[in-house]
Amino acid sequence: MAVLAGGVFAAWTARAFHRTPTVHATTAAVTQGTIVRPIIATGSLQAVTTVQVGAQVSGTIASLGADFNSIVHAGQVIATLDPALFDAALGEADARVGEAQAALQQAQAAQNERVAAENDARMKLVRAEELSKRELIPQSDLDAARTAMDEASADVKSGDADIAQASAGVAQANAAVTQARVNRDHTIITSPIDGIVVARNVDVGQTVASSVQAPILFAIAADLRRMQVEVDIDEADIGGVAAGEDASFAVESYPDEMFHGRVAAVRLQPIVQSTAGAAAPSGTAASSAASGASVVSYATMIEVANPDEKLRPGMTATVTLDGARVDAAVRIPNAALSFRPSMDVMAAAGQADARIAGGSTDPTKRTVWRFIDGRFVPIEIEVTVSDRAWTNLVRGPLGPGDQLVTAASVAFAR
Repeated sequence: MAVLAGGVFAAWTARAFHRTPTVHATTAAVTQGTIVRPIIATGSLQAVTTVQVGAQVSGTIASLGADFNSIVHAGQVIATLDPALFDAALGEADARVGEAQAALQQAQAAQNERVAAENDARMKLVRAEELSKRELIPQSDLDAARTAMDEASADVKSGDADIAQASAGVAQANAAVTQARVNRDHTIITSPIDGIVVARNVDVGQTVASSVQAPILFAIAADLRRMQVEVDIDEADIGGVAAGEDASFAVESYPDEMFHGRVAAVRLQPIVQSTAGAAAPSGTAASSAASGASVVSYATMIEVANPDEKLRPGMTATVTLDGARVDAAVRIPNAALSFRPSMDVMAAAGQADARIAGGSTDPTKRTVWRFIDGRFVPIEIEVTVSDRAWTNLVRGPLGPGDQLVTAASVAFAR
């Protein structure tokens, strides 16, 4: 309504003062060249390899051998837990080994007696069988000898089972000793890698409990001279990102300096972000709940050289990547895509009754304007990739050198 009123007022003013309206159109040329759509994402710097060192047993921190920023080497003791309880458990396990070995010896001695009894019963049975053949003893004596032999053999088999059980008891006791010794050894916590301590989460005297989850005592970065930035790239842009491409980024700590890196990997697992919830890997319950309205992105790892160690873990990096690229593109100026002639400009050009095309719901179908012989001519085109200044022309009656309107105004002359 305000535009219409302005146009009417301008026309009335022109008639009132007998001035002739003149249309001034600013144009820009269609060109040919390369279009690279930039991708801007934010991520955090981190060491390429960071190992979290925990405690496999519960106990009280007795000593610390490393602190923040300490340089450590693989196998170096960085913390110890109070070993008193574990020493006691090891002593108890050793005592049970002695008990088990004594039980085994006792079972073996008893078995020796059973074997001797079996041999005696066998000899008596042989003698009874010979006497029975000559009918020198009654049948009952022979039967008694056979029964005694069977009982002795059964006792020997029972003795074998007792020995096997006692042997298993010895093995179990030895296993308990091994476990107790391992638990005691775990009270000495060593660094698994060469690196620098970037986090220490405990103090001397603090109790750590590993019954549910291993507590994290230290975080050790392997080498801060090589770092990486993890950023999430939207699915609309990920097609233009590949391993090996260059990337640049800035951090707030050094606002006047630009850092450079290289895309190391683009992870295949999608990250689904619900428009009303938190991010979750695809396939989880959270991602299923968000399937109605969600944004999908992919984690992209960017390796960065940090020889002077200016960059530190946790710094926020604003990363710029080259996304989709079109070479030898017919380029439409972005300003021409946003231009729409106003009603007073159209009236001044003698096109007051012309219909001004409205915006299309399809972002690839656009309208641009040429200014030919004092008249505005709409041209329907189809576009795709765009950068900060240009948009790629896919279809439309335009070519390099054609002038498109980017702005227009009306001037009055007497």
